[in-house]
Amino acid sequence: MYLPDISIVMALHTEAGGTEKTGITKAELGELHSVAASAKHCDECFELRSEAAVLQQQASERAAEVRDIRANLSSTCAELDSTRAELSSTQAELDSIRKEAAALREGATALKHEAQALTHEVQALKAREARALKKTVRRTMRAGQRSRLTARGDAAQLPVPPSRGDRQLSNPEKRAALSVALQVGALQNGGRQDRALSLLRHSAEVLSPAETATLVFVLRESQLDELAGTLIHIYGRDNSDPDVMQAAARLHQHGAPDDAAALLQAALSTRTGRP
Repeated sequence: MYLPDISIVMALHTEAGGTEKTGITKAELGELHSVAASAKHCDECFELRSEAAVLQQQASERAAEVRDIRANLSSTCAELDSTRAELSSTQAELDSIRKEAAALREGATALKHEAQALTHEVQALKAREARALKKTVRRTMRAGQRSRLTARGDAAQLPVPPSRGDRQLSNPEKRAALSVALQVGALQNGGRQDRALSLLRHSAEVLSPAETATLVFVLRESQLDELAGTLIHIYGRDNSDPDVMQAAARLHQHGAPDDAAALLQAALSTRTGRP
């Protein structure tokens, strides 16, 4: 509602003929204008109060939203703190695992070096053992050869039926063979099969055909049949045909035709590639 200014109202009052024409004095007109102005102000106050109420409602709603946001932020911060704590704990565990892994790697490297060192030691011991076995066999054979040369001509052999075996072998040969057989038998009975086989292999390398036949005979007498069979196979496989033939002849003379045949069969199988 538009309310003109009091000056405009008074000017209109004058143009209209003043009090005589309008029937109202300027004083009365001024009071009416004041009352109208007061009424206008009241209308504006009501509108302002309505707007203020709306604004208060909106402010209240915004405040509630702010409180919710703050609560959510507080919860989120708590979750973040918890996550940070978990991450810190996980990082500590990872650091511990890395340290343990590094220690394990160092331990594995040390064990690898120790294993390599032990392997070298075992190889050295095996080589030393092989040399010692060769020396033992050679020493035994040399002793037998010396004794045989000393006693040559004094130990003539007497004919014996083949079924009973040769009971008067050359004493030097038998002593040498008996020494090897005792060592091989002790190793076999002591559970050291590998060393027994190694000693047989070295014996087959250094023994003469006659000494080999004597050793087979002594092993049979000592009931070391498996070792005797092994020696026959090794000697037939690794030695020359003339040596094999001589050894087989001596075995036949000792009354062991089966061993002589086995020796020849081992040599033949090796030459022809048949089992």
